[in-house]
Amino acid sequence: MFDLHILGTSGSRPTGTRSVSGNYLSTPDGNLIIDCGEGFQSRLIKHELDLKNNPIGIRARVSKIKVILLTHSHLDHCWGVLPLLKTMQLDGRQKSLTIIAPSTPQAIEWAEKNYGETIPDNYDINPSDFAILFKEWRTHINNSRKKMFKINWILIPINGQNPHDISLQPIEGIKITAIPTKHTVISVAWLISSIQKPDRNVLISGDTKYNVPSFKKEILEKPVDILIHEATFTDELSKKAQEHGHSTALEAGKTASEINAQVLGMVHFSPRINDLGAVEKESRINHNRSFACNDGDIFRVSNNGEIQLFRKYENSWYNYDTQRT
Repeated sequence: MFDLHILGTSGSRPTGTRSVSGNYLSTPDGNLIIDCGEGFQSRLIKHELDLKNNPIGIRARVSKIKVILLTHSHLDHCWGVLPLLKTMQLDGRQKSLTIIAPSTPQAIEWAEKNYGETIPDNYDINPSDFAILFKEWRTHINNSRKKMFKINWILIPINGQNPHDISLQPIEGIKITAIPTKHTVISVAWLISSIQKPDRNVLISGDTKYNVPSFKKEILEKPVDILIHEATFTDELSKKAQEHGHSTALEAGKTASEINAQVLGMVHFSPRINDLGAVEKESRINHNRSFACNDGDIFRVSNNGEIQLFRKYENSWYNYDTQRT
């Protein structure tokens, strides 16, 4: 059984009711964070306190996190990592933590040999590439007087559009696969699957254009239980979405249909979007079980494949009918 907590649904910057990207996934074998934007630890702590005081029977403990997966290096997806690590250190964490992110072979090689130097103009390396960010983050936390728990920093050298399996899987019983996506920087979606029967899975994408070559049934090999996909704009702004490496709600629905996803959860809404009903209506042209997510939503994938959505209302969660269209 998987419990997927949606803790940020706004694109690029927070709004009065929505925070930037961040998700918490609970599995029987260990828990993961997928993206960790600005203020993530505050959201997670409040979310867990609210859950603790409710009879829903679902939790999201910081102490249970084994892995952090990052989709790309834009700040609204990763700027909460360093503060979270610092809090874990202050709390006396002893268990190791694995952080995995995409990079490129060129950036990894350059950072190993030339970190601290200015990147030449003729090098196709983004200054915010995780190969460089990881160096900066490690330098920062290693300067602390308090002993740091062990962190395994893993860079995935993305080259081409084929899925990348993690060579050393950090959670026994769980398979993690990086699926290259199409954004303005190196980016991936994360396919997280249970190894033992019944095999359940979720696919969580960061920012991406429509028509990702790896988002195909024959490549993913089996249907996806839940797809979390951005829907930054609605269709009238499809040209703007394409220009900035994003997708529309219509395109998110197409993607969910093309990969046989049971349920689509849409996130990363532009602050200009006020009518989430219109977002759902647009997506459901192509995929009936499409939902515009709210901060605090929890998707539960049962062992038999049944999917429930628990939606928060006034600090309590209620079963929201995912069969409705």
